[in-house]
Amino acid sequence: MIRRTAPAHRRRCPSFRVQLLAFLTLTWALLPTALAAGKLSFAPEYGPVGTGVTATASGLEPGAQVELAWETADASWQGGNGDFNGIAATTVERTVARGTVATDGSLTLHFTVPADYGYTHNVFLVDAGGTKVARQGFVVSPAMTISPTSGPIGTPIHVHFTGLGYKFYHLVWHLKYDGAETGALTALSTRGTADVTIPAAGAVGAHTLQAIVGTHSLPYLNEQQAPIYIPQVPVVVGAVFTLTPGPLVAPPPAASQGLLRERGTPPEAGRAGPSLGLDYATGQVGSPTALLGRGFPANAKVDLTWSTVVGNRISGGGWQESTRDFGTVTAGPDGTFTYRFDTPDDLGGVHHIVATAGGASAQADYTITPSVFEVTPKVVAPGGDITVHLKGIGWTATANIITLVMDNSSFGYACGFNSQGDVTIHIKAPGTEGVHFIDLYPSIYKGDLKGPGAPTETANANYLLLPMLNVVDHPVERLPSFELAFTVSGGASN
Repeated sequence: MIRRTAPAHRRRCPSFRVQLLAFLTLTWALLPTALAAGKLSFAPEYGPVGTGVTATASGLEPGAQVELAWETADASWQGGNGDFNGIAATTVERTVARGTVATDGSLTLHFTVPADYGYTHNVFLVDAGGTKVARQGFVVSPAMTISPTSGPIGTPIHVHFTGLGYKFYHLVWHLKYDGAETGALTALSTRGTADVTIPAAGAVGAHTLQAIVGTHSLPYLNEQQAPIYIPQVPVVVGAVFTLTPGPLVAPPPAASQGLLRERGTPPEAGRAGPSLGLDYATGQVGSPTALLGRGFPANAKVDLTWSTVVGNRISGGGWQESTRDFGTVTAGPDGTFTYRFDTPDDLGGVHHIVATAGGASAQADYTITPSVFEVTPKVVAPGGDITVHLKGIGWTATANIITLVMDNSSFGYACGFNSQGDVTIHIKAPGTEGVHFIDLYPSIYKGDLKGPGAPTETANANYLLLPMLNVVDHPVERLPSFELAFTVSGGASN
């Protein structure tokens, strides 16, 4: 007789009755938890930063102490060794309210929408044991205000934008002035809030400022029809500035613009062997600086070298760090010296100064920061030639370019790597007579956006090369923006 047996994989499977019993047992075990899960709601259900919100919950354990935990992220730009590597973000929770559940299992709490990233946030009720007993989402809606709302030509218009996001499709909004692209609004390092200042430009009358979402090089005009659309997030926000008759509000002189110098540190006292210090750790090209040494051999000749980077990203030859002679100085009988120098005409960024005497050496790092000259000529005929000149532009993917905006309209970019930090821009003057403005902003030249919400692991960030209007949010290096003015006149130039 032939005995038919089930295949081995079938013999190992439990019977339907056993599976049903296991399912019922698990369901029974989870039932108290399911019944104990609370419900949480908000009024209103969304709003911009600063909105007052009432949180209402039910189905909670009477008398329980709970916290309202706001889920967000600690996000930051990533870069190093000359490269831009996108964004890193870690999910975190912050308590926005606390309370005690009533005897009927209900709870009412009040909180204010924090100054945080925009878009959807999970919000949890968490009991004393750390268990999340209720959850609901809240949408932080992006919002924009301007101040003042009127003024004469050149008036600084302060744009305050809240609710910018940190994920790929929420990161960038585009600011436009009378329909012209001004630049990108980002706020990764400023937790969703961007503060930007642009000049009142154009003719007397009303001028529209508007911001439109778009992670790419252009705004996304119909996001309400996109699969990533969130109805509580507007697709465009705007404001109107009225330019009034009156005298020009001129920008500060070019020589006074840029980053403030940072004080250096003295040579390390009590250290065995030589050490170096600087009176200033940063400065623009030409800035007077003193290098301070101590611990060197008495009366020794000290050789100094200066490091820089040479090369480019275009020719295929790449780049490398090099050093050059920076002078000599003689240490005193006590082994100290002071060497005064003007900041070299070189690339922006960090440079290593090394002092060597015999077999002993020490190093100090000095950072060159960008500077700008006035537009030349200051008065020009319509269509005439004008020149914009900068020094101290850097070499990294986040510092090697500067973007130019004319009359709040993005114009282009220039690179300072191959020219060792010197940038000279030649353009034509507009045809409209009157005062015109040139603003210069840092940007990101190239790199991959690796971060939350990116469609692929190495999705290219198409907003590269755009002016970063919120300059304090620029990644890796701290860089300035500049503003210049010139006049177009039908007559001669000077």
